[in-house]
Amino acid sequence: IIAAVLYMFAQALQMGTGAARLAGVRTKRVATGLTLFNLFATTGRLLSLFYAPLLSSLTDHARNAHDVAGFDGKMRLVMIAATFGAALGGALIPWSVRILQRGIGTFERTGSLVTALGRLATPSVFTWVFSEFRLPTADTLRYSAKSLPKSFLIWNVVVTAFWVAGPLAALYASVLAPTVTATCIALSGLITGVATITLTLIVDPAAALITDQAAVGQRPEADVKAMLLYLVVTAVIGTLLSQLLLSPAAGVIAYVAKFLFSHGFHQN
Repeated sequence: IIAAVLYMFAQALQMGTGAARLAGVRTKRVATGLTLFNLFATTGRLLSLFYAPLLSSLTDHARNAHDVAGFDGKMRLVMIAATFGAALGGALIPWSVRILQRGIGTFERTGSLVTALGRLATPSVFTWVFSEFRLPTADTLRYSAKSLPKSFLIWNVVVTAFWVAGPLAALYASVLAPTVTATCIALSGLITGVATITLTLIVDPAAALITDQAAVGQRPEADVKAMLLYLVVTAVIGTLLSQLLLSPAAGVIAYVAKFLFSHGFHQN
């Protein structure tokens, strides 16, 4: 449960990176917004220092007990947490944008991101942060995707599905093939590589172009809001699709791991 909750927050932080894009457009400080974008992403990765060992421990227990079915259920619970995390992160985008807009101003005045973050500890700023909390309204759903390239939204489903399924499938494969555990875990990139390539070549460049065009007035701000809305929607769909990918991906990783073990270099 702890691992699932941490994984949920990690996924929510990934959605929060979109808030940095919109804050950058509103303040005309896109480069600074990208710095805060990286702050969200890095914080999400830091959470993996906590949930990854917990998931690995579950894997060891399942392998020792030969409990594939039980482990399957636990991994699917983690994936459900990822779905809730994507939805939570999307719901918090409007609030995050308000905070980041003020954060960009503070960063410009102080010239230090550490100092700007430290301001959150002051009572007045801490109180202001929570006073700005707002839940999304029905108007949030009125944005249309007609001015957005549809292909990158479709590919975002693929990115999210493979990104969520990859590491968990590698752990799953190590339970399916306990004699090649290390090889299975090292092969997670076999699945997440699809997400990395697609994100780098298709999704991220399209999102960056829309953000830059809005910042210089070539697009309305509404297009960025629409982009964030549909990136969240497609991410939620992607986390659901990852449920279908888990078993096949684990089977592929286990097969490749066994093949490498049987045909790779070894000491006689």
